[in-house]
Amino acid sequence: MSRPTRVGIVGAGPRVLVLLQRLSAHAHHAARELEVHVVDPFDSGAGRVWRRVQDPLLWMNSRAADISVLPDASVTGLTPPVLRGPSLAEWVAEHRADLLREAAGNHAAQAELLDHGPASFTSRRLASRYFADAWDRTVSALPAGVRVHRHHRTVLDLTDDPVDGGQVLHLDGGPSTDGTGADETLPVDVVLLAQGHLDVRPGPRERRTAGFARAHGLAYVRPGYTSEQDLDVLAPGADVVVVGMGLAFVDLVVRLTEGRGGRFEERADGGLDYRPGGREPRLHVGSRRGVPYRSKIDYPVPADLGLPRYYSARTVDAVHGNGLLDLRADLWPLIAREMAGAHYRELFRSHPGRTTVPAAEFDEAFGRAAWGSAELDEFVGRAVPDPADRFDLADLDRPLDGWWGTSAEEVHARVLAHVEGDRARRSDPRSSPDAAVLAAVLSAYVVTAGLHAAGRLNARSTAVDLDGWWHGFFSYVASGPPPQRLRQLAALARAGVVRFLGADVHVEADPTPGVAAFTAGSGSGPHEVRAQGLVEARLPVPDLEWTSDVLLGRLRDRGEVRAHEIVDDGSRWSNGRLVVDATARLVGRDGKAHPRRFATGAWVSGEASAAAFARPGTDAELFRRADRLAAELLRAASASSGPSPVPLSTPQGDRR
Repeated sequence: MSRPTRVGIVGAGPRVLVLLQRLSAHAHHAARELEVHVVDPFDSGAGRVWRRVQDPLLWMNSRAADISVLPDASVTGLTPPVLRGPSLAEWVAEHRADLLREAAGNHAAQAELLDHGPASFTSRRLASRYFADAWDRTVSALPAGVRVHRHHRTVLDLTDDPVDGGQVLHLDGGPSTDGTGADETLPVDVVLLAQGHLDVRPGPRERRTAGFARAHGLAYVRPGYTSEQDLDVLAPGADVVVVGMGLAFVDLVVRLTEGRGGRFEERADGGLDYRPGGREPRLHVGSRRGVPYRSKIDYPVPADLGLPRYYSARTVDAVHGNGLLDLRADLWPLIAREMAGAHYRELFRSHPGRTTVPAAEFDEAFGRAAWGSAELDEFVGRAVPDPADRFDLADLDRPLDGWWGTSAEEVHARVLAHVEGDRARRSDPRSSPDAAVLAAVLSAYVVTAGLHAAGRLNARSTAVDLDGWWHGFFSYVASGPPPQRLRQLAALARAGVVRFLGADVHVEADPTPGVAAFTAGSGSGPHEVRAQGLVEARLPVPDLEWTSDVLLGRLRDRGEVRAHEIVDDGSRWSNGRLVVDATARLVGRDGKAHPRRFATGAWVSGEASAAAFARPGTDAELFRRADRLAAELLRAASASSGPSPVPLSTPQGDRR
């Protein structure tokens, strides 16, 4: 009789939670015993990012109604059995009474629970409870013969078993909580790396900046996870330059304002004021674009937009054939046309009074004219008379490009007007074409991910653009903060706590004795600021060369993993992320895929934008992707777990 199949998983976040559901289903369907060893020092189901112990002021950046880690009735094509369950919004509604009792005495937590609804942006601490409950549901529903062993420890190394080719996980000396003991080695048949977000060691530039700050008594906060950083080095009242205006920046501002005793007050006229707590630094903020990420849409996204229309696998083949594709040269024009087409379909459908020709006539002409042609521009100008109603990709992407302010005040006022205008538009159904563009970007992300998975992108696009420029644009347009965060940012700007520097910000170290400082300016005006502190408000960029993860470092040093890189005209390009083959197997320096080692998540090339949870009611691909990965893991494990292979099922639909 064969022994149970053993799968080792490094990581315990939402992706692993979803995968556990699919692993158990495949094992049950095959009537095979399965033991899954999950190793992660952080919370089960939540992992590092969504763990319960963190600042209660920090929110998720998606509405509660848009978050689920359990399949709903819309999800198809999965190997049975399927454990279905509630979204985050549904779970909070179902458990509100019990959660309120648990929060007795915590007025902020109770207020969140009382006000929580489908449109809420949930605190990460409350969301961690949902992930924990989903984990418990998953483990409780495991079929006979499937067991999950949870190890709250860290994996230090991964080696091949010289006897049977299996895998050996080497753990740190912490306690094991699953009753299996505290062995320092854990033999399994196959391993999946799913650590999620990892840290990197400071690079040369960061070490120089930190050394300058130490030598001159200045403060420096390098890239990192804002919820974990020591911000006490930023003194109250000090001038601090902040580079970066994405989600890490939003968390930073929260911790340095409300987190230091400040409060926001609603005015009778509907405005918002900020009352300083007295311990805030003065933040001078800028970035490449010079504006924060576009906020989330605060009204229902239009349905039935017919996406994708201009950018799909079929239209790509029709235009470019079946050869390799360049993301910028070949695909970006199709993506731009998809966004513009969605914008105008929604404008003509919901706001016909702002147009001058019938919708069908416009649609036919838009589809016929060459993208970017003078013919198309002239027709759009006649059909959509107000320039504010026209799709402007340049303004969407880089709203400060080509603009120059004459003073710091003018630049600050220009960015503040943009922040307030963006929040207003994305909270106003009259601007619903903006929501249609968002839907088109999400559709384009799915199509692009599919082309990448099918091996259609050329080397440069895969190594450089996919997780770089494209991921940055996607995040800026579609993965921004809640509208309330921009409303708060505007209030902070009016209160003088935040000052906007503009676009293409640059920072230099001025070592002048007695007045050493970080000096910052931008491409938006002639102004300059001198500051006693510098914060690089962004997450660490995945880079295998500089990882501080002991496991990945050892695998790298032995050549058992490699980063995705290309050489173009004598220059080396790399995105720093792990290379895997089409079945998610790790690829080593020799170019060969390891038959028993897999990886998924933010540190894998091409997966920078991969969702960790699903949007309910959309037949989310997340679950089918996990289903396919579970099948591959068990197929690989079966070779060493017994005399006969596991008869894996084939789910309906695409098995890419």
